[in-house]
Amino acid sequence: MGPERGLEQSGTLERGLAVLEHVGRHQEISTNAIARQLGLSRSAAYRIVGTLKNLEYLEADQVTGRVRLGTRLVELGARAMAATDLHRCAPRYLASLAERSGETTYLAVPDNDTMVYVATERSASAVTLACRLGTRRPQHATSLGKAWLAALPEPDRAERVRRMKLDSLTLKTIIDPYRLLDELAKTSRRGWAVDEVENEPDVGCVAAAVRDHSGRPIAAISIAGPAPRVLRRLDELGASVAGTAAALSLRLGYVRGQRS
Repeated sequence: MGPERGLEQSGTLERGLAVLEHVGRHQEISTNAIARQLGLSRSAAYRIVGTLKNLEYLEADQVTGRVRLGTRLVELGARAMAATDLHRCAPRYLASLAERSGETTYLAVPDNDTMVYVATERSASAVTLACRLGTRRPQHATSLGKAWLAALPEPDRAERVRRMKLDSLTLKTIIDPYRLLDELAKTSRRGWAVDEVENEPDVGCVAAAVRDHSGRPIAAISIAGPAPRVLRRLDELGASVAGTAAALSLRLGYVRGQRS
């Protein structure tokens, strides 16, 4: 029976994944054939297939009843490919942006209510900043987080802000949810976010969201540096970071106007 030996005694997750992989190899297959070929009882196979269909990981042909991989798996696969492309392509965009701005640039991805810094580039004239790769910062207090939040559909954005814990990190941190929502609406219209010494003392940042092929925001890129240098160039640096984010989004397959 090969690698499927003993599958009937395996856990639910293992059996579900085995069924998905088996369907993927056969493209379309009946539930009875799945049971027979994987050594599952018919009741177990029908139960697993039924659950996977309800979750849209499998779908059934209306005529033959055979099952194939569903839209949810296609979506997950596309997201995985976008994430891979993001990490492969981003460094050259960050490097170009750092060179043009004369500051430090960052790429961060969302994780719950934080942004995780995953890549960075510095220009020759940039001041060394304390933020290291792997560092997490709250979304409400960073230009990266505000750029990502502002790129969400408005109902999702409002729901997130309502449940977020808005801790104060500096005297400038926005901790009122209504004020934050107003700031995010302004960011959405403008196309880039600003951190006016809201996360770290003496540090200013501008950021813009990066979208995948579906228009879903998956990351953000920023320009960061000493507050006096960055904040007096807001319009210039904001336009620059927004242009770079748009170029990277286009590289990931996003066409402006396609929003999730």
